[in-house]
Amino acid sequence: MRSLRSAFLAGTLSLVTCGAMYAQGNPDSGRDLAREWCTRCHDVEPGGQFKMHPPSFAAIAVFRSSDQILARIAFPPLHVSMPQIAYILTPQNIDDLVAYIVSLESD
Repeated sequence: MRSLRSAFLAGTLSLVTCGAMYAQGNPDSGRDLAREWCTRCHDVEPGGQFKMHPPSFAAIAVFRSSDQILARIAFPPLHVSMPQIAYILTPQNIDDLVAYIVSLESD
């Protein structure tokens, strides 16, 4: 278990430190992806219910940095039930989701 945790942390760290290598995300595309992949559990709409379990995208935007959001999409914590959607999405899709979530902070 310790080696799995170490690998997880190393992967998260490398993703966060390499996050600048991804192209800038498109919030409009991110909104469409969120509606397709994330609405089963999360409230993804602007001005949606501000909740913590599971967090609404509005709550995530307020409490997480863009690097943290990117890392949690790409490598969901092992103790949560979030699906491993990073295996389905492209790096650009992930950037688009991050851009959309971050855009909700000002709503």
